[in-house]
Amino acid sequence: MTETDDAKPDKSDLRPASIRRRAAARIAAVQTLYQQWGSGQPLTDVVVSFQNRFLPELLKEFKLTHLNDQHYTRLVFGVDARRANMDEHISAYLGQGWTMERINQIDRDILRLAMLEFEDLPDISARTIIAEYSAIADSWEVDTAYITAILDRLAHQFRPQEFA
Repeated sequence: MTETDDAKPDKSDLRPASIRRRAAARIAAVQTLYQQWGSGQPLTDVVVSFQNRFLPELLKEFKLTHLNDQHYTRLVFGVDARRANMDEHISAYLGQGWTMERINQIDRDILRLAMLEFEDLPDISARTIIAEYSAIADSWEVDTAYITAILDRLAHQFRPQEFA
Protein backbone atom coordinates (compact mmCIF):
# COMPACT_ATOMS: atom_id res chain seq x y z
CA MET A 1 0.00 0.00 0.00
CA THR A 2 1.38 3.38 -0.92
CA GLU A 3 0.68 6.64 0.82
CA THR A 4 -0.75 8.09 -2.37
CA ASP A 5 -3.25 5.23 -2.63
CA ASP A 6 -4.44 5.24 0.97
CA ALA A 7 -3.02 6.49 4.22
CA LYS A 8 -1.01 3.88 6.06
CA PRO A 9 -3.10 2.32 8.81
CA ASP A 10 -1.88 2.63 12.35
CA LYS A 11 -1.29 -0.52 14.37
CA SER A 12 -4.85 -0.45 15.72
CA ASP A 13 -6.30 -0.98 12.21
CA LEU A 14 -4.45 -3.73 10.38
CA ARG A 15 -7.22 -4.49 7.90
CA PRO A 16 -6.08 -4.09 4.29
CA ALA A 17 -7.28 -1.01 2.40
CA SER A 18 -9.46 -3.17 0.11
CA ILE A 19 -11.39 -4.49 3.12
CA ARG A 20 -11.69 -0.99 4.60
CA ARG A 21 -12.98 0.32 1.25
CA ARG A 22 -15.76 -2.28 1.20
CA ALA A 23 -16.62 -1.63 4.86
CA ALA A 24 -16.75 2.10 4.15
CA ALA A 25 -19.01 1.41 1.14
CA ARG A 26 -21.43 -0.47 3.39
CA ILE A 27 -21.59 2.34 5.92
CA ALA A 28 -21.95 4.89 3.13
CA ALA A 29 -24.82 2.85 1.68
CA VAL A 30 -26.65 2.75 5.03
CA GLN A 31 -26.18 6.49 5.44
CA THR A 32 -27.26 7.23 1.87
CA LEU A 33 -30.44 5.16 2.11
CA TYR A 34 -31.25 6.75 5.45
CA GLN A 35 -30.71 10.21 3.96
CA GLN A 36 -32.97 9.32 1.04
CA TRP A 37 -35.70 8.17 3.40
CA GLY A 38 -35.40 11.31 5.52
CA SER A 39 -35.31 13.74 2.62
CA GLY A 40 -37.70 12.05 0.21
CA GLN A 41 -35.41 13.10 -2.64
CA PRO A 42 -34.56 10.91 -5.64
CA LEU A 43 -31.69 8.54 -4.94
CA THR A 44 -29.42 10.05 -7.60
CA ASP A 45 -29.70 13.45 -5.88
CA VAL A 46 -29.03 11.92 -2.48
CA VAL A 47 -25.95 10.09 -3.75
CA VAL A 48 -24.45 13.34 -5.02
CA SER A 49 -25.32 15.13 -1.78
CA PHE A 50 -23.84 12.31 0.32
CA GLN A 51 -20.64 12.24 -1.69
CA ASN A 52 -20.19 15.99 -1.33
CA ARG A 53 -21.18 16.41 2.32
CA PHE A 54 -20.52 13.20 4.25
CA LEU A 55 -18.15 11.02 2.27
CA PRO A 56 -14.98 13.04 2.98
CA GLU A 57 -15.36 12.51 6.75
CA LEU A 58 -16.09 8.80 6.32
CA LEU A 59 -12.97 8.38 4.19
CA LYS A 60 -10.93 10.21 6.81
CA GLU A 61 -12.25 7.86 9.54
CA PHE A 62 -11.24 4.82 7.48
CA LYS A 63 -7.90 6.35 6.43
CA LEU A 64 -8.84 6.06 2.75
CA THR A 65 -8.69 8.25 -0.31
CA HIS A 66 -11.72 6.49 -1.84
CA LEU A 67 -14.22 3.76 -1.03
CA ASN A 68 -15.19 0.79 -3.15
CA ASP A 69 -17.41 2.81 -5.50
CA GLN A 70 -18.65 -0.23 -7.39
CA HIS A 71 -19.79 -1.91 -4.17
CA TYR A 72 -21.44 1.28 -2.92
CA THR A 73 -23.31 1.86 -6.18
CA ARG A 74 -24.42 -1.75 -6.40
CA LEU A 75 -25.75 -1.62 -2.84
CA VAL A 76 -27.72 1.61 -2.92
CA PHE A 77 -29.21 1.21 -6.38
CA GLY A 78 -29.82 -2.51 -5.87
CA VAL A 79 -31.82 -1.92 -2.71
CA ASP A 80 -33.70 0.95 -4.32
CA ALA A 81 -34.72 -1.24 -7.26
CA ARG A 82 -35.76 -4.29 -5.20
CA ARG A 83 -37.01 -2.83 -1.91
CA ALA A 84 -40.57 -4.23 -2.04
CA ASN A 85 -39.42 -7.75 -2.89
CA MET A 86 -36.76 -7.62 -0.17
CA ASP A 87 -39.26 -6.45 2.41
CA GLU A 88 -41.46 -9.48 1.71
CA HIS A 89 -38.57 -11.85 2.44
CA ILE A 90 -37.37 -9.98 5.50
CA SER A 91 -40.88 -9.64 6.98
CA ALA A 92 -41.08 -13.41 7.36
CA TYR A 93 -38.27 -13.23 9.95
CA LEU A 94 -39.35 -10.24 12.01
CA GLY A 95 -41.43 -12.09 14.55
CA GLN A 96 -45.10 -12.18 15.35
CA GLY A 97 -46.80 -8.79 15.17
CA TRP A 98 -43.81 -7.07 13.57
CA THR A 99 -43.84 -5.49 10.12
CA MET A 100 -41.20 -3.63 8.15
CA GLU A 101 -43.05 -0.39 8.89
CA ARG A 102 -42.80 -1.05 12.62
CA ILE A 103 -39.01 -1.39 12.77
CA ASN A 104 -36.82 1.69 12.50
CA GLN A 105 -35.37 2.88 9.22
CA ILE A 106 -31.75 2.01 10.00
CA ASP A 107 -32.78 -1.58 10.77
CA ARG A 108 -34.66 -1.79 7.48
CA ASP A 109 -31.74 -0.46 5.50
CA ILE A 110 -29.20 -2.73 7.19
CA LEU A 111 -31.37 -5.80 6.57
CA ARG A 112 -32.01 -4.86 2.95
CA LEU A 113 -28.36 -4.19 2.21
CA ALA A 114 -27.24 -7.46 3.78
CA MET A 115 -29.92 -9.38 1.90
CA LEU A 116 -28.69 -7.88 -1.36
CA GLU A 117 -25.18 -9.09 -0.57
CA PHE A 118 -26.44 -12.57 0.34
CA GLU A 119 -28.27 -12.78 -2.98
CA ASP A 120 -25.89 -11.06 -5.37
CA LEU A 121 -22.36 -11.33 -4.00
CA PRO A 122 -21.48 -15.00 -3.47
CA ASP A 123 -17.76 -14.17 -3.34
CA ILE A 124 -18.30 -12.54 0.09
CA SER A 125 -18.96 -15.11 2.80
CA ALA A 126 -22.28 -14.99 4.61
CA ARG A 127 -20.48 -14.86 7.96
CA THR A 128 -18.54 -11.79 6.83
CA ILE A 129 -21.74 -10.08 5.73
CA ILE A 130 -23.39 -10.87 9.06
CA ALA A 131 -20.39 -9.61 11.03
CA GLU A 132 -20.07 -6.39 9.03
CA TYR A 133 -23.75 -5.44 9.18
CA SER A 134 -24.00 -6.44 12.85
CA ALA A 135 -21.11 -4.07 13.55
CA ILE A 136 -22.87 -1.32 11.62
CA ALA A 137 -26.04 -1.95 13.63
CA ASP A 138 -24.02 -1.75 16.82
CA SER A 139 -22.51 1.57 15.75
CA TRP A 140 -26.03 2.96 15.29
CA GLU A 141 -26.95 1.63 18.74
CA VAL A 142 -29.89 -0.42 17.51
CA ASP A 143 -30.79 -3.87 18.81
CA THR A 144 -27.77 -5.69 17.40
CA ALA A 145 -28.88 -9.12 18.66
CA TYR A 146 -32.21 -8.76 16.86
CA ILE A 147 -30.52 -7.66 13.62
CA THR A 148 -27.93 -10.44 13.85
CA ALA A 149 -30.63 -13.06 14.39
CA ILE A 150 -32.53 -11.91 11.30
CA LEU A 151 -29.32 -11.74 9.27
CA ASP A 152 -28.49 -15.28 10.33
CA ARG A 153 -31.89 -16.51 9.17
CA LEU A 154 -31.57 -14.68 5.85
CA ALA A 155 -28.08 -16.11 5.37
CA HIS A 156 -29.40 -19.63 5.95
CA GLN A 157 -32.15 -18.98 3.41
CA PHE A 158 -29.92 -17.55 0.68
CA ARG A 159 -26.67 -19.38 1.43
CA PRO A 160 -27.59 -22.76 2.92
CA GLN A 161 -24.48 -24.37 1.42
CA GLU A 162 -22.28 -22.23 3.68
CA PHE A 163 -23.94 -23.62 6.79
CA ALA A 164 -24.13 -27.30 5.84
